[in-house]
Amino acid sequence: MRKIIGFAVAVITAAAVTGCSSTEEAAAPKDCSPTLGAADLAEEGTLTMATNATLPPMQYVDADGEVIGMRVDLGKEIAERLCLAPKFVNIEFDAQIPGVQSGRWDMIDTGMFYTPARAETIDLVPYEVQAVSISVPSGNPESIADIDDLAGKTIGVEAPGYEFDTLTELAAQFAARGKPALNVQTFKTNADAYQALSAGQIDGASIVESVTSFYQKDGRFETAVGGINEAPLAMGFAKNSKAATEVARVLTEMRADGYLPDLFGQYSVTGYAGDIAVRTGPLDS
Repeated sequence: MRKIIGFAVAVITAAAVTGCSSTEEAAAPKDCSPTLGAADLAEEGTLTMATNATLPPMQYVDADGEVIGMRVDLGKEIAERLCLAPKFVNIEFDAQIPGVQSGRWDMIDTGMFYTPARAETIDLVPYEVQAVSISVPSGNPESIADIDDLAGKTIGVEAPGYEFDTLTELAAQFAARGKPALNVQTFKTNADAYQALSAGQIDGASIVESVTSFYQKDGRFETAVGGINEAPLAMGFAKNSKAATEVARVLTEMRADGYLPDLFGQYSVTGYAGDIAVRTGPLDS
């Protein structure tokens, strides 16, 4: 089992997404020319990014109502290097792929897991690696210490998504082995799952390790199991999007000049080791 990651961050309660909100964070740089024009973007001169801001410290809403976090900082840096103004659309995950396909926004910057099936519907640029993890109340009252301990438990998860698919597959494996049922309870957002966990309505909540580590800092929760089904995460784009190619280019530059490793180091996040490029099928690295 891979060691649970941790880092020092200020604990600010994440706000749940209510509908769709968007904020433009800064003006476009004036000392360079964008390589993406009006035909390539939802809004000329602006890189519009969809995010699900219920995943602290990756992306969340602070006490002042601002969307902040590691992936927000990364999105701002991408926009600056593309000579564009950054704009974040805070919306539930299940609306993000249809939105990028229809051109409502230019990219998805929300920590989306890379899967071959997803790569058939949108273009993906892998850049980060995470694993699925399980949060439980402080003190771990159900004594959940490994994957098999999830049998007979009720685990909350945002759906749809990679974590939901991972838990559903585990539930099927338990059933095939004759173990007590794993009840996968779905929620609209990760924040809703944590509210249910806090209220004692579920035994655990499942999300990526960077988020469970953050909530552990709060003292009300702890990470019981980590390192489940590790996989790359990716930015998402419409098929054949020029924006995908340009974002892959600047992410590659960021890795080479140290920006990306430094940012990941601040959050104890693992970078993707393969080529940062537009991918449309199974990953070979």
